[in-house]
Amino acid sequence: MGSGKYGAVSGMIGRMRMMDNISEQLSSAQVRAYKKGTATFQAKLEEARSGMATKAVNHVKVTGETIDFSAGQLEFTGDPLHMALNGDGFFQLQREDGSLAYTRKGKFEINGEGILTDAHDQPILSTDGAEILLPGTDVEIAEDGNVWYQGEEIAQIGIFRFEDTSVLQRGQGSMFVPIDGSQPEVHPKPALAQYNLEGSNVDLMRTMARMTSNLRAFEALQKAMKVYSDMGSKASEIGLVQ
Repeated sequence: MGSGKYGAVSGMIGRMRMMDNISEQLSSAQVRAYKKGTATFQAKLEEARSGMATKAVNHVKVTGETIDFSAGQLEFTGDPLHMALNGDGFFQLQREDGSLAYTRKGKFEINGEGILTDAHDQPILSTDGAEILLPGTDVEIAEDGNVWYQGEEIAQIGIFRFEDTSVLQRGQGSMFVPIDGSQPEVHPKPALAQYNLEGSNVDLMRTMARMTSNLRAFEALQKAMKVYSDMGSKASEIGLVQ
């Protein structure tokens, strides 16, 4: 009875963590280029691992987050410094400490020095890792990231891709960083869309359905825990009978 009770409690904790994940997705549904994540769980059969399979206690713990990098809908803005990636890939930027990070949020600006940056004044880098100098906003940007000004090619915005996106974890804001030092490759066939921004990839209807299902599972686990508690109380009463 005790193992069942602890298993129900463990399941309830897991469902609470899942609800936190769902709440984050719902609150970020309108955030540009937001990538939804799903909490991953691991079942631990502690006693079974030690060879006592008949007394196995099934516990669940959160082991991390799996990020879904599928593309969101493109939204036309008309701003020449707004760029969206229609497909896979990332923009590369340089953080204040000199390290590199990656983003799909293409809401860019030109700072006082004429450098293309994100909203936090972090330079967006070219294919060869250099800062991108622009004469103004009157530029045309092709699908491959080439920047044209008055009929002349002046730069190429770097668009990179990782062979395995599972190495990426969330950084500050809309940035992602590789957890193992992995290096991306230059995207061979990027599809950049100027005058557009990428929307969130959260599906509101499916997320709401997940929330409802999760709540029902939590309630079922609550009932199970009460049943096990009642069974434990009855067993204690039986033990007191002389």
